[in-house]
Amino acid sequence: MERKVWSRIVQHVINEIQAPNILCSLQIANYDLLRKAHDSIHEFIYIAPLCLPQGCSWHSKSAFLTYHYVAYDQAHRSFLEALAGYYNVANIILRSVLELVINGAFWECLAHKKFRENAKVIEKEARVKIEKSKKTILDWLNGVIRLKPEVENELEQISGAIFDKIAPLFERPELEKLIPRPRIIIKQLSAWGILDPYQQGKIYGVYKKLSKEVHVIPDKMDIGRRLLHERKIFEVEVVREELEEFLKLLHKVMDIGIVIELNILSDWIFQLKDKTKLKERLQALKNLELEGGFRKLSELIKI
Repeated sequence: MERKVWSRIVQHVINEIQAPNILCSLQIANYDLLRKAHDSIHEFIYIAPLCLPQGCSWHSKSAFLTYHYVAYDQAHRSFLEALAGYYNVANIILRSVLELVINGAFWECLAHKKFRENAKVIEKEARVKIEKSKKTILDWLNGVIRLKPEVENELEQISGAIFDKIAPLFERPELEKLIPRPRIIIKQLSAWGILDPYQQGKIYGVYKKLSKEVHVIPDKMDIGRRLLHERKIFEVEVVREELEEFLKLLHKVMDIGIVIELNILSDWIFQLKDKTKLKERLQALKNLELEGGFRKLSELIKI
């Protein structure tokens, strides 16, 4: 390929990813807000490996940790899309980040007997009609275990094995109804103590706010945003107010993620003989004003 052609291709791609907008965003955004939002993403991924006790296998939490790592990647992409001026896309990805953390925690809990036996919210509010009877996701999993009792121990050892067990639910529309709606999942996680110190209403409120982006309410489209801020509607522009609103929301979602992460991994933390490295994260959480994460980690380290 000729050098000139290659140079034009590279320049075209740079223009398409809005590199100039990214530079502009970095220059005009409140630096402290920008730093806290970005660094909170890294804090979210740093903590999990520090919780693993010697002799334990990460496979026992693999259902959550699989979603956890994908959430980390998507949080970064969300951040970069916002810097580029694509605020609707950034917020849509951010809702995916929140769902990844919430769903990862939900499947992790359902992989373990102690949670399945204490799932009153699901039993009460998540029954759907399948053929001639009303069932829940608990009935499905318990049925799988009855057919093959060794599955119960398998799930305790490798929680990610639950994905094989629930795979048919995503393949048949009538069975997909067994998967609870986000409101019920959040309510059940709260009942299990996985959201503490957050209240379920606070987290569902963030989810509903981000859902407006997914459902493309006119004001949430980027053209709508530009109209509201009296910008050129057909040019991708940096809007400081929109960027900073997103950064605040990203920071909040990552704090929620860290809280859920710590609650899911709390039994690992209890087993840690040396909590020095985790204690070092306390100051980082405080500096980043991740209040929920700081409070939860403080509690877990003292126990």
